Amino acid sequence: MTTDTELAQLIDKRRDLSAQLAGVELQIAMAVGDRDSARKHMEEMKAQTLARHGAKFAAWEAGH
Repeated sequence: MTTDTELAQLIDKRRDLSAQLAGVELQIAMAVGDRDSARKHMEEMKAQTLARHGAKFAAWEAGH
């Protein structure tokens, strides 16, 4: 069984990898000229990054 901290780290890792994957998908979409798909992947990358920052801020704030 994982602790809350370990779980938070796993979720953060998943969000990081999801953002990286969205970045690769964005590059592929741009390379083939698919602007709609590129925009979708850019939004996904942004959402994952914002979720990571939000979770880290919440954890920081809870510790203070």
